[in-house]
Amino acid sequence: MSRRNSLLDAGGAGSINNFASSVQRSVDYLSKSFDSKLNSPIHDTVQEHDGEQTIDTIIDEVEDYIPNYGSIREPINSDAVSISDSIKDMVQNIRHNNISRSNSIHEPIGGPVIISLKSTPTQTIFNSVNVLIGLGILSIPLALHLSGWVIGIITLLFASISTKQTAVLLGKILEKYPQLQTYQDIGIFCYGNNIGFIILIIFTLDLIGAGISMILLFADSINAIIPSIPQFELKVFICSLLVILNFLPLRLLSFLSLLGIICTTCTCFAILIAGLSKTVSPGSLLTPMETNLFPNSLKNVFFSFGLFMAPWGGHATFPEIFKDQLKPSKFNKCMNISFTFSFMMDFLTGVFGFLMFGNNVEDEITKNILINEDYPIWISQLIVILMSILPISKLPLISRPIVTILDNKINNKLINRILLSLVFLIATTMLTNFGKVMSLLGSLICFTVCLTLPCLYYLHTFPEIPIREKIVWWIMVVIGIVGAIGGTIAVIKI
Repeated sequence: MSRRNSLLDAGGAGSINNFASSVQRSVDYLSKSFDSKLNSPIHDTVQEHDGEQTIDTIIDEVEDYIPNYGSIREPINSDAVSISDSIKDMVQNIRHNNISRSNSIHEPIGGPVIISLKSTPTQTIFNSVNVLIGLGILSIPLALHLSGWVIGIITLLFASISTKQTAVLLGKILEKYPQLQTYQDIGIFCYGNNIGFIILIIFTLDLIGAGISMILLFADSINAIIPSIPQFELKVFICSLLVILNFLPLRLLSFLSLLGIICTTCTCFAILIAGLSKTVSPGSLLTPMETNLFPNSLKNVFFSFGLFMAPWGGHATFPEIFKDQLKPSKFNKCMNISFTFSFMMDFLTGVFGFLMFGNNVEDEITKNILINEDYPIWISQLIVILMSILPISKLPLISRPIVTILDNKINNKLINRILLSLVFLIATTMLTNFGKVMSLLGSLICFTVCLTLPCLYYLHTFPEIPIREKIVWWIMVVIGIVGAIGGTIAVIKI
């Protein structure tokens, strides 16, 4: 039995279905980190990779992968059975004909469709950009204001280059020890079960923080254009909707995730169009506002560090993205493209927003545009639509790993989803400042997950590297620790 082809399968390996499948696998792997047992004997099973892998070994790994597609336990449906059967048929065909695992399989139009088990380089880049282009981009203009042009641009460039390099380090570790699957696996392998539990806590806080920021953005955006609707009611609405969305199959949520990156990219272009549509300040790129070259205080600088790091918090997912590649040898190139594109989007959004509103820039650049009545009404309407779709497209995927944990602990799916939504509602009632939430995530989480820990992992797994390289990565560790502590203190004091 096999699934018939549809419009979503057009384009072969680059079809929308395969893109959604690629996104789904990355989320499945992330959930696997949350669902893994911390006392698993990773040290006993991990061996250094010798550089070669036989076809039988690869096929065995594929066969092990089929029965439990990810660690998220969904009710079995006919589509899942069809896909699984198709994959099994493919594996048997490879065994029989000794075809290389990396070869593409093409079927005639109208014939059976097999969803790719691995991501193409294009899908790898998409998944990487999808985790890098997030809500943090909206606070970059504020970060530039707090730090000034000089320190701000240098910090954003440093954040981009350093986190790109640490993503590559994670790939090198997984290449050397292919039995490791997740970021948490690497931590346990290097420093034992205790660090695994700490990583679990950090990831949970990261996901909850990301969820809080999305709900705040949704409420702020709608309230800015329709002040008669209280923010609390908007938060109740989106949290109630989340209960329903968390019952949707992961594959459907993966399709929704495709909208997330589109919404964020369109928002950046909407900011540019808004700036060009006005000829007088504030809010015009043609007549920029007064800006500052340097910061007003050291406290503002450390607060901005968290905002600059917030967009680069995708390292929890990069091991999964690396393992899911069809061509691991192209990982470095994929990272170069992904981080370059993300940097340009962050940089341009930050520059446009700072020039348009100067010292009056808000913690969400979209809020400045929504409360300015001089823009064409369609721009405000477009931004509200985009800011409404964004939480709906990404919030369920962010929630899924936490829902997985709850489903494994409490045997009542409805109660679990209501409980998570209540946590989000209470948290967003207590934490109402979008900028502080983003800076706290960037400082406490991103400096640790994206800079400090990957460098420590690399130093542990590659003790043979030259002393000069060791010094560089130890300096990165120190910067990560100072940034995390200083940024967190600044958030508390501001």
